[in-house]
Amino acid sequence: MKRFLSISLLFFFATCAIVAVAAKVSGFKSTKGESTGYITFRVTSIDYRPDLTRVYGTLVGRPHTSERIDELTIMTPGGKVISSTDIDGVDMKRWFQWEDDGAIEVEIDFPAMKQLKSFTIISKGPKGESRAVITKTK
Repeated sequence: MKRFLSISLLFFFATCAIVAVAAKVSGFKSTKGESTGYITFRVTSIDYRPDLTRVYGTLVGRPHTSERIDELTIMTPGGKVISSTDIDGVDMKRWFQWEDDGAIEVEIDFPAMKQLKSFTIISKGPKGESRAVITKTK
């Protein structure tokens, strides 16, 4: 019984340590005035995990037009560029159509990174480069 209790406590503390490392953070802003190009990014939250960083948000563009994202990166305030590893909501290097409201919900994966208070999301495609400055508000 003591061995079972010891293993259970060890599992509990290991789980707490893993949960403490992962953090889903919300409270970000990006305004049209802080964005350039054809795409505006609105970040709703960021999930900092030990294995990846997932950015949840919305791509905003001109309704009833098409767009393509060939490369998606984050640039830190220190100038470090981090490339995305995956995106859900649109496909990389494929044209997509903006709907009536010009908004598409996305989840963008990046390698694991420390929490950032501000950064720039940069997308590149056939129509040029779009940049959005994202700032933590809370």
